[in-house]
Amino acid sequence: MPLWIFYHPPQAFQDPETKRALAKSITDLYYNKSKLPAFYVNVFFQVIPADSYYIGGVARPSVAVNETGETNNSSSETSRPFIRITIEHIARTFSSSRGRDGFLRAVDRILKPYIADAGYDWEYNMTETIRELWKVQGMVPPMPGSKADLEWYRLNRAVPFEATDGGLEVQAVTKAGAKEGAKEGAKEGAKAGAKL
Repeated sequence: MPLWIFYHPPQAFQDPETKRALAKSITDLYYNKSKLPAFYVNVFFQVIPADSYYIGGVARPSVAVNETGETNNSSSETSRPFIRITIEHIARTFSSSRGRDGFLRAVDRILKPYIADAGYDWEYNMTETIRELWKVQGMVPPMPGSKADLEWYRLNRAVPFEATDGGLEVQAVTKAGAKEGAKEGAKEGAKAGAKL
C-alpha cells in the first residue's frame, strides 16, 4: 500500500477539488504504471497550524519581523508555506536504482503544479516497509502478479482468496525450507566449531 501524507499549513490545499485532483494523480501513477489496485493508494492531507510547524526552529509560514520588532533569525524566506510529504511503500518495493529514480521523477512531475508552482517550499521522503508486516481486511495480500492480485486489481477491493491463487502457499513453503536449511547449517557449523 502506498501511503502519502501531506503535512501542510492551513492556507495550503484549502480547495477540496485540488486535493481530489492531486490524490487522483497519485493513484493513477500506481494504478496505471505499477498495476496496483486503486484502493491500495492512501493520500492524507494533515493540516498543521503555523504555531505547530517549525522548520529550523522558525514557525512556517511566519513573518521575518514580528509585531514587537523581533526577527526570526532565519536565512530562508519564512513567509512561504512549507509542505512536508512522507511516502510509505509496502505493497511493492524498488528492485533497481533505475526504477527508483524514474519513480522519483514521476513524483516530482505530479507534485510540481500543486506545490512548486504554487510557490511553496517542500520536501519529501519515501520509506519501504517489509511486506510481511502488512494486512488488508485481516488478510495477507496476494503476491504481485498472482491470480488473486489481478482479481483485487479488477474489483478494486480486497476479497478472500485461496493461498495458491495469491502465491502465498509457495512463499510459505519456500520460507519454511529456508528456515530448515538455516537450522541444518547452524548444526553443521556448531559441529565444525567443536572440532576446532
